[in-house]
Amino acid sequence: MTGFYTIGGTLHHDSPAYVERQADKQLQSVLSAGEFAYVLTSRQMGKSSLMVRTTRELRKQDIKVVILDFTAVGQNVSPEQWYDGLLLGVGRQLDLEDELEDYWMDNQRLSPVQRWFGAIREIALAKLDQPIVIFCDEIDVVKSLPFRTDEFFGAIRECYNRRIHDPALNRLNFCLLGVATPAQLISDPNNTPFNVGNRIQLADFSLAEAQPLAAGIAPPNQDEVDATAILERIHYWTHGHPYLTQKLCRKIAGILSAGEPSELNHLETVDAVCEETFLSTRAREQDDNLLFVRDMMIRNARDLGSLLERYSQIQQGDEILDDEADDICNHLLLSGIVRLKQKQLVVRNRIYNHVFDQSWVTKVKPVAEVEMPDGNRIRIKHACTIGRTESNDIALPNPRVSRRHAVIQSQSTNELWLVDLGSRNGVFINGKRISQPTLLRDRDLISIGPFQLTFIQPNAPRLDAGTQTTMDRTVID
Repeated sequence: MTGFYTIGGTLHHDSPAYVERQADKQLQSVLSAGEFAYVLTSRQMGKSSLMVRTTRELRKQDIKVVILDFTAVGQNVSPEQWYDGLLLGVGRQLDLEDELEDYWMDNQRLSPVQRWFGAIREIALAKLDQPIVIFCDEIDVVKSLPFRTDEFFGAIRECYNRRIHDPALNRLNFCLLGVATPAQLISDPNNTPFNVGNRIQLADFSLAEAQPLAAGIAPPNQDEVDATAILERIHYWTHGHPYLTQKLCRKIAGILSAGEPSELNHLETVDAVCEETFLSTRAREQDDNLLFVRDMMIRNARDLGSLLERYSQIQQGDEILDDEADDICNHLLLSGIVRLKQKQLVVRNRIYNHVFDQSWVTKVKPVAEVEMPDGNRIRIKHACTIGRTESNDIALPNPRVSRRHAVIQSQSTNELWLVDLGSRNGVFINGKRISQPTLLRDRDLISIGPFQLTFIQPNAPRLDAGTQTTMDRTVID
């Protein structure tokens, strides 16, 4: 019964493998009451399936529903094209395409965001008597747009705040879904943050909630198969993570359906399949979910060193409490590598605990980082070239910077040295020009041309008084 399960996609609203969670009741209740909501969590948690299921229930209540998938609009677009694309989606789903397009074309003196919300207010709400719920799915796509979308989310917040003065807006409702935090929706510190709506927590399946999945595990002609026990063992590994759970269920169901003889009992089979599917070296490099978690941790981290240090503490069992104002806590939660357990951060499940263990942390953790003037950080493992051209690891495009200006080079364990490569304008550490390879220490300020970089290495070797910090010989291999 492998077709019973859905992996990595949106489940049909009446799929037998749909697992109803507390979030289903909460989201339906909030939106039915006319309240704004947002479901912001890591990928492959069932956000889109939850949206589809909720849409069906809302339409039973004669509520008009619009689903806007932000990935469908594209990223290489102008603000005009982006807002027009979203409005086109609204028009098609409300059967008001011509009316909304006419409003858009007749009000070109207004900004795109004014036209978008004006069209919703003046056309959609005026033409329809029913409440309207607009789902904005995959909202994290806006981070890749060539323009800022703070005003879009600011306008959604304004729709909520204006309800007291404009009663018609009580019939307009929004639900935001994606991999983001409320603070990321409006990034400009000069604007009021996105602070309206009800946060819907989308947790992993509990063992009790996951019971419908047992129906697809055992073939009808195999009464000796204890599907409940198998599901319990699957849950032991996944802790109810939707993607991991559905994938393991389908794998086991396929094996049982084939009816091939095995020396392993069913629970041992679950362990063996879990090993092959998620824990093996090959699986770690191919599974979509494991790759997503890894990339979120490594490639999308602004401060990888601090992120991995915090995760390492959690992985070793230290008590780390959740803090919504802490960027590192938020990043760990959005990556999906951790979950909340009574307000404490813990590793998400046994699969992640095996894959993203201390040896993995050691392997990917940078020896050091260089913080750029804009706050972004560049990781250093063994060497890092600095110069004017893009061929360098750190490119500083300015005439006062030489083509190959300097290099940071590893000499021994945790020792990184800064070398001037014969630059015309020199290299400075903490305001002093260097003439020899110089040992870098945590929080040293490196000045090259008009740029000031901060060297970050919390575990830099502590040096005794009188220890030499420069050397006459080069450290470059």
